[in-house]
Amino acid sequence: MEFTKRLLNWYHENKRDLPFRASKDPYHIWVSEIMAQQTQIATMIPYYNRWIESFPDVSTLAAADINDVLKHWEGLGYYNRARNLHKGALFVMEHFNGIIPSTKEELLLIPGIGDYTSSAIASIAFDQPEIVIDGNVKRVMARYLNYTENVNARKAHKVFESFLKKELIESKANPSDFNQAMMELGALVYTPSNTLCVGSPFKEMCAGYRGENIGQIPYIPKAKKVPSFKKTVWYYQQNHSLLVSTDDSDGLMKGLLRLPMTDGHQDTPPLLTLKHKFSHLEWDIHVHPLSEATSANENWHLMDLNEVNSKAMITAHKKILIAHLEQIKPSQ
Repeated sequence: MEFTKRLLNWYHENKRDLPFRASKDPYHIWVSEIMAQQTQIATMIPYYNRWIESFPDVSTLAAADINDVLKHWEGLGYYNRARNLHKGALFVMEHFNGIIPSTKEELLLIPGIGDYTSSAIASIAFDQPEIVIDGNVKRVMARYLNYTENVNARKAHKVFESFLKKELIESKANPSDFNQAMMELGALVYTPSNTLCVGSPFKEMCAGYRGENIGQIPYIPKAKKVPSFKKTVWYYQQNHSLLVSTDDSDGLMKGLLRLPMTDGHQDTPPLLTLKHKFSHLEWDIHVHPLSEATSANENWHLMDLNEVNSKAMITAHKKILIAHLEQIKPSQ
């Protein structure tokens, strides 16, 4: 099969030396795939290394305190990924005697593991003939096939999966190498800006390389504009204590520490402004000082800076502490 031959030859010559590729441990692959979702590889690697050092296996993660788990995730965002990893580890300990299953069907039973992650673990760790389709793979296949419809629709997933599974099975290639090669090709060659697929190992086989693509490939409908909400963050520090809030009644990032925040903007000039986007909304934040600690909200209280450092704080508010005002450092 020429497609697979060219793909794997390119992969073995060009693949990056990534820490999680050195292991067939399904737990390590599980963690790496969850971290890589919504995060650039270069960004997630130090997080991955710290995570594996602290939680080297399923049993260690399952036994860990959720606050410690969230602290290790701090800065990666989308904290439900960390919570689901923890829930998943508990599930594996309870239902699979601590052993991660090898089949996609059983992997799908684990909280936080969906179609993509189950296929990745099954194929990369256990060499099962499953197909992994992420954003990188969609980009490769859309340009290769000149697929002009919405690549995020279920129809596109079926088209790409059918093509790739046929190639995988008929070529008798190693599923782990095959899937990782497709993802790597999308990350390194079939990038968003390389619309003509320059450097493609497929060359004349690829519609994009031949210049046949019409318009922007892959086609992804424009996302709807998210609503923006005005917020005021209040800052107060007293010696080695900081005024913080545990109010997560808005349902966002449950259990994470924050700075005191109220709705709306103040009439006076702010110390700092920033905007923080979530997947479905945006915060337009103005930061203002408080002259004294206040009990205006029962969830606001002074916390020792060492304790603040030990807890995970929502990214928007962590930015305020790091980029402005005073750097929080543990007492000597």
